[in-house]
Amino acid sequence: MANIIYATIIGERQGMISADCGTFASIGNKYQKNHANEIFVLQFDHSMSRQHNVLHHPVKFYKPIDKSSPLLNAAISENEKLSVVFDFYRTASGGGIERFYSIELQEAYLSNISSCYPHVLTHAGNQPEEVVMLSYKNITWKHLIAGTESYSLWEERVF
Repeated sequence: MANIIYATIIGERQGMISADCGTFASIGNKYQKNHANEIFVLQFDHSMSRQHNVLHHPVKFYKPIDKSSPLLNAAISENEKLSVVFDFYRTASGGGIERFYSIELQEAYLSNISSCYPHVLTHAGNQPEEVVMLSYKNITWKHLIAGTESYSLWEERVF
């Protein structure tokens, strides 16, 4: 079973872009009462590579069309600086879910947004979604249950 992921996005100019994104008005029957101010993330992709120096590739995530969609398009248009936190949830040993992992991007900027509205006849069961790509200056990874943490700063990428 896939993990559940939520994102909180704060813009330097617009403030909390993810405000009310998890509400019924924003995403309909998929809303989550306890995650009203977060974006429901359908998929998360990220990679880093190294030749002589570490290379941070953009974070790519998939999300439903929601209240943040127009705001994210404004952010890419204005090159707005963002702070982004992805919270990852898993099934807890006692049932329910627990937040176990977190990735934080500092000084992030949108590098690409694409929308996909499925073909109404051939993909009638699919929902519209957006693919969002973020470049960033700093990244922090935290395993909240195991107590480990690491970070990478753009200025310290040459070793």
